[in-house]
Amino acid sequence: MKIKLSRLDLITEYEHAPDSALFAQETIAALLDCSLATIERDRWLGNGIPFIKIGRMVRYKKSDISLWLEAHRTFHSTTEMQFNSSFTTKG
Repeated sequence: MKIKLSRLDLITEYEHAPDSALFAQETIAALLDCSLATIERDRWLGNGIPFIKIGRMVRYKKSDISLWLEAHRTFHSTTEMQFNSSFTTKG
């Protein structure tokens, strides 16, 4: 019998895992605070986080999740966006 973890447990497990760890779509849904149907739809449309298919299982690598989240980060103002853009391109 499979034990269902709470959203907090899934997020904590994700945060403590190494970058090479693989996660099921339930963890992605917990991180994005959305439904499994949304994750599946985004995967089908090609808009979602890159995934790995192992037989019938779909898994997401933590490093891919982190990169996708950073690429889809939103800003609260154009000033914040410009500051962050100039900060990350310098150096």
